[in-house]
Amino acid sequence: MSVKKSVTVVIATLGGESLALTIERLNSGSVPPDEILICIPAENRDKVKHLHQGNVVILACNVRGQVAQRLFGFQNASHEAVMQLDDDMLLDKFCLERLLATLNAEGFRVAVAPAFINGKTGKSAYAKPDAGRVVSSIYYWLMNGSAGYAPGCIDKSGSAVGIDPATSEKILHDVEWLAGGCVLHLRENLVLENFWPLPGKAYYEDVVHSSILVANGIRLVIDPSARCSLELAYQASLRPGDFYRNLKGDYLGRAYFMRRFSRRSFRTHIYYFGRILSYLFSRWK
Repeated sequence: MSVKKSVTVVIATLGGESLALTIERLNSGSVPPDEILICIPAENRDKVKHLHQGNVVILACNVRGQVAQRLFGFQNASHEAVMQLDDDMLLDKFCLERLLATLNAEGFRVAVAPAFINGKTGKSAYAKPDAGRVVSSIYYWLMNGSAGYAPGCIDKSGSAVGIDPATSEKILHDVEWLAGGCVLHLRENLVLENFWPLPGKAYYEDVVHSSILVANGIRLVIDPSARCSLELAYQASLRPGDFYRNLKGDYLGRAYFMRRFSRRSFRTHIYYFGRILSYLFSRWK
């Protein structure tokens, strides 16, 4: 596999325990990155000082927030290709090599992401729930009208529907959005706007980021041959207070996306009503 371009990896973090393993997996891959920028608020810097070695550089940020920290990393990236990576993502051995090969093959105006794999099951993180054909058809009609289930799309409710590579034989998937946990860009195509206006955790920022990239003429691609695993969190396991905070953050982030890109729909309210019912049922069934 012919691979060109040097790579900077940008990780916005608060210094969680998963970061060390994420870096270890990056550097044990078939193509280790040339530079790993750990972008962390200045007050948290001591949590990661032990990682400052080899190709790992600690960037203490005067800002706090995933989008702002990542932007600081983008601005300081030294290399032609730039990967944004969450601090709990585990790339498989050939993931970066395959993403680079796709970036080289598909031309200048493209961003590429891997398939996301549930670390516990080995299946796609976006495997379609087995809710039965009738229930599933009704749900996706409520969310997306006659188009129904549309993998890789942002549906009419504003929901970002993921790709399950096991259901398709395509070599590459052109999509409307890329999950922000792992995306490889060319430096010239980076979004250098601090586009996130909301405080706290940036729910839904990846959909906003993706839509800005598309508006800038960037093609979004998923390469299923590149794989990245993560541990999924399920809402049924959340305490009521945590569920409320997550739901509120998600709603505010989605509302911002819908306003910014003129995609308002009554279906959004149906989606959140359904999430609340699903949570209550899972807690007290």
